[in-house]
Amino acid sequence: MLILAVALLSLSAFMVAYQFTGEASEKAHLPAEMLTEKTEASLALSASAFKTGKKLGFLGDRFRALEQRLPSGAIKRRLIKAGSPMGVTEFMLFKLLALAITPVVAFIFLGSGSFPKLGLFFGSLFLGWMIPELWLNSKIKKRHSAIRRDLPSVIDLLNLCVSGGLDFMLAVVRVVKDLKPCQLTGELSEVYRQTQMGKTRREALKNFAWRVDMPEIHSFVRTLVQADRMGTPMADALKLQAEEMRTRRYHDGEAMALKAPIKLLFPLFAFILPVVLIIVGGPIILQFTRSNPAFGF
Repeated sequence: MLILAVALLSLSAFMVAYQFTGEASEKAHLPAEMLTEKTEASLALSASAFKTGKKLGFLGDRFRALEQRLPSGAIKRRLIKAGSPMGVTEFMLFKLLALAITPVVAFIFLGSGSFPKLGLFFGSLFLGWMIPELWLNSKIKKRHSAIRRDLPSVIDLLNLCVSGGLDFMLAVVRVVKDLKPCQLTGELSEVYRQTQMGKTRREALKNFAWRVDMPEIHSFVRTLVQADRMGTPMADALKLQAEEMRTRRYHDGEAMALKAPIKLLFPLFAFILPVVLIIVGGPIILQFTRSNPAFGF
């Protein structure tokens, strides 16, 4: 059992190090020479070449055939929303490793206790199933938060570029080149890349909204598509969107401020209130016990 645990833990450590160290530097971002003709070959690469990262060699080839037979559409959709931190095959392997490791770890640390063996086994399996799901949900939430934070500033810069006479796609290139790499600039670079590969601007923007799947991005894309269809000046549409995003972020901040007292109730009663009672009531209790020897310690 100990040898099996060590082997599984070593394999899991290898998978985690292999997967998460080679992904951070492969986010799609526009190079400085994007407007030259030398980048036509790089623009023809698929989005997965930028975001999927390293493969698993012959294991990836074996599991890729299995991946085609499994109903992995929902998993792929969630991975895309998370920014494609790994492929579907890698995520399935991650889940299998978690399912294999958590029962072993549970029996090593809790098997000698009074826990029922069957309940411990099924509980550890449930935990192993939920760990990858919780990790993926946290990645999606973190990515959406980063995009929501950067969106008003990016829209303002796009508005300045379009008001200065640039086309919208050239404004996208300018903004992505000048801003530091982030989740939103990576998605905008993918929008430009798709337009260079033959898609219309409307299709590229709709794909952008589908990949991110946020209410703010859907509203932003819907406004741009309607402005493009109706012939409305793009600068006016971007200005309205920037004001709407700031108003929405202000309302979100107010909502979070209103929720703060409720979230502070448990720490207040669990940690702060007992300390206050000890500080205030402690001297009174000591004085009472000293004045009444029958209640002394």
